[in-house]
Amino acid sequence: MHESLAAQHEWFAAVLRGHYGYYGRPHNYPALNGFYREVRRTWMRCLRRRSQKSRRMGWLEFETLTARFRLPVPRITRTWAQARI
Repeated sequence: MHESLAAQHEWFAAVLRGHYGYYGRPHNYPALNGFYREVRRTWMRCLRRRSQKSRRMGWLEFETLTARFRLPVPRITRTWAQARI
């Protein structure tokens, strides 16, 4: 929570890439999207708790921040052949 925005972004991006790599199976996109939304919500909650001034941060301000620090979007990383293994 106390790290810089760039360090937080790197950590959240690594978490998402690892999750997509492991759970990125066909027909699992709704679960991947739900995890992506929860990570975004958690990051916003952490940013809002950094100081009393940032408690006023809404989703519009968070969207402008995530336009600069983009998180990886959910994607299927395994094919049907790999999913059978």
